[in-house]
Amino acid sequence: MSIAEYEVGRSPGPPTRPRVEVDPITTRVLSGAFKAVAREMASVLYRMSYSSIIRESEDLGAGIFDHVGRELCESESTPMHIGSLPWYIRGFLTRLDGKLEEGDVIVHNHPYLGASHSPDAAVAVPIFWEGELLGFSAVTAHLLDIGGSFPGVNADAFDVYAEGKMWTALRWYQAGKLNEDLDHMLFDNVRTETMNRGDMNAMRAACELGRDRFLKLVERYGPDVVMSCAYDLMDYSERMLRAEIEKLPDGVYTAPTGWLDDDAKNRGVRLRVETKVIVEGDSITIDLTGSNAEVPTGFNVPFEGSLMVAAYYAVRTIFLDEVTFPEEVPQNDGIFRCVKVVAPKGSIFNPQFPRACFSRFTQCQRVVDNVILALADAMPTKVTAGNSASIHFCAYSGFDQKQGEYWLYLEVNEGSYGGRYGKDAMDSVDNLMANTRNNPIEELDMRFPMRTEQYELRPEAAAPGKWRGGIGTIRRNRFMVDGTYSCEGDRQFDPPRGIFGGWDGLVASCRKNADSSTEEWLEAKVTGIPFVAGDFVELVEPNAAGYGDPLERDPHMVREDILDDFSTLVLAREAYGVVFKDDISLEIDLAATEAARAEIRAARARGEGFSSLTDYYRAKPVQRQINPVSAAADKQFGRS
Repeated sequence: MSIAEYEVGRSPGPPTRPRVEVDPITTRVLSGAFKAVAREMASVLYRMSYSSIIRESEDLGAGIFDHVGRELCESESTPMHIGSLPWYIRGFLTRLDGKLEEGDVIVHNHPYLGASHSPDAAVAVPIFWEGELLGFSAVTAHLLDIGGSFPGVNADAFDVYAEGKMWTALRWYQAGKLNEDLDHMLFDNVRTETMNRGDMNAMRAACELGRDRFLKLVERYGPDVVMSCAYDLMDYSERMLRAEIEKLPDGVYTAPTGWLDDDAKNRGVRLRVETKVIVEGDSITIDLTGSNAEVPTGFNVPFEGSLMVAAYYAVRTIFLDEVTFPEEVPQNDGIFRCVKVVAPKGSIFNPQFPRACFSRFTQCQRVVDNVILALADAMPTKVTAGNSASIHFCAYSGFDQKQGEYWLYLEVNEGSYGGRYGKDAMDSVDNLMANTRNNPIEELDMRFPMRTEQYELRPEAAAPGKWRGGIGTIRRNRFMVDGTYSCEGDRQFDPPRGIFGGWDGLVASCRKNADSSTEEWLEAKVTGIPFVAGDFVELVEPNAAGYGDPLERDPHMVREDILDDFSTLVLAREAYGVVFKDDISLEIDLAATEAARAEIRAARARGEGFSSLTDYYRAKPVQRQINPVSAAADKQFGRS
């Protein structure tokens, strides 16, 4: 089947195996078993992998699926990966349906046949029971390198062929036997053969373990009971989500227009993101009509493997939060049935083949952030203010003459969450659907010719609000040898949005050799920038936005913010209206605070004042790096 014939977003139809009634106890036992299988698969993968992007960041997904890709269970890892695996399976089945054998190991990464993007390769093994294909055990993970014009990250790729090697429904093992010619092709055409081979062998081992564990369940309970239970759980999850959606009044909920920095080539040309959330009864539609047209670089989004997954994640997270929802609702295919996604063909969120779509993550993050903002008025207790909703996904590389291979380090730099109802935001954490762990600096220092010289919360204040926004990180990495730097990032111009009176947050930035005579400001998306030994890059991640009117924040919480270096004395007065009797004891002057807050409210009525931390610092740059308490106060309270 050609790409042109491939039916995007198609439904697999009803299950073919007869359904039997499964008692509640068995259902509960099997539900826990499904979850345990997926978690064990993920554990095997990240413990066996060679590269830090999988081993440390856990940039992976694992699960069990039926014979047409319906998700039975998933690992607790990056939502982007596991939500895309049903589409990988449906993509490779266009070539392999009816041709699969026991012992096959399939490799697939085509972004127009279900993959989330080309570096996220899937490895899958079929699960047969007495000759019948019951389903698949499958994983996906980000491989260090798949070819392409530059190591690791290719934000400005010309088309999908320039991104790297396309592996479309390839049988790495066939009937249990290694396809040696294909094996050579897979690993001879990448810069990091040793790391890729180790990672893909770990992926194969995880799949085989998942298959074996699932077959143990089938052996014990029988295929009819196991599969019927799986489909019952899907129906249950669907009912639970539809019941929550139905509580929301029908209507069209619209987010403010968002703007992405550029497409990695046409600098200064912002890209529009329009988001509507349409609620009709017990179903929900995420509509991106009006968003930017596709671009001639890798800054496009695969519709199935990335955009649809972002929509699923946003809806599941808001309506069925695992921490706050009173009942356990399994993550499976039932969640996907309630959500429809609309993006016109030829737009940045539904590009036409063969447009490149290597660097698609920041766009998906903004879609999730916009869905949250769109639903803020309707669901104020279940949303956050604007999140950093971006990543700086960096590739550092060079050639090791002794090893005869490239060294290549991939790094996800954390942002922060927006303030939330009843709580301040989380700082310095990979947010929304990225959900990866940070790479510890020891990983970089021990394994690569680089050093991390700074890694901490950025010095600026948190965005004011009744509940403050989160604080991003600042990180400096220095090359010890000559090499190259590439990055796919965003949000260096459009700050996270405050809600209900909270302030907007701060944008990101990138600099080469900051604060030196050779300082160079870098765009968020760059490919193959040369660095010589001694050069360093500084990455500053966004501060997210505030939730609620800062004048409603408890003055004692403002005092604690100052002591924690999350705010400043000046900002306490100008944003929160909190006045202290002196700068040393920080005793709150309640009468003066009430008067100051009345002043600020009057100024607002005249259209004066600030509602954005970015605008505030532009107007008052002297306040940007101020230590929030005086040296005298530090000395008195024993702070150094």
